[in-house]
Amino acid sequence: MVEIRPARLGEGQALYDVTRAAITALAAGHYAPAQIAQWMGGRDAAHYEQVIAGGAVRVAECDGVVLGFVDTAPGVLLRLFVRPEAAGQGLGRRLLTLGVAAALKNRAVRLEATLNAAPFYARHGFVALGRAVYQHELGGLPIEVVKMLYLAPG
Repeated sequence: MVEIRPARLGEGQALYDVTRAAITALAAGHYAPAQIAQWMGGRDAAHYEQVIAGGAVRVAECDGVVLGFVDTAPGVLLRLFVRPEAAGQGLGRRLLTLGVAAALKNRAVRLEATLNAAPFYARHGFVALGRAVYQHELGGLPIEVVKMLYLAPG
């Protein structure tokens, strides 16, 4: 059974591994090989330890293995990644539901989706606002993203 819980310090390598595996397998058809190869730039386990220290990361774990995670800030869904072998089984939807609930600010949540993930977010109520180019401050090549917005009912 998959448990979703707050991330713990010491799980930075697991978050790095989930992110790298998801990008390598799930984004490969949407970005150039050089972008995929350099995607993680200077990010490493220590970077993800800092992300965890922020206190907003929730991980999905099964039998001691982190299968995915979501990270939020008020009004923003920052990161949502699922291991390729767990994709398509509802785990992303569960993490997204928790992430949106945590991030809601003035009924809205925004995000920048990778090209491969934009249809997933659209199926869950996010609307595309336009495209942009993103480059992580720790390196990697620029990538095209879709700016998206979710407005909560009511």
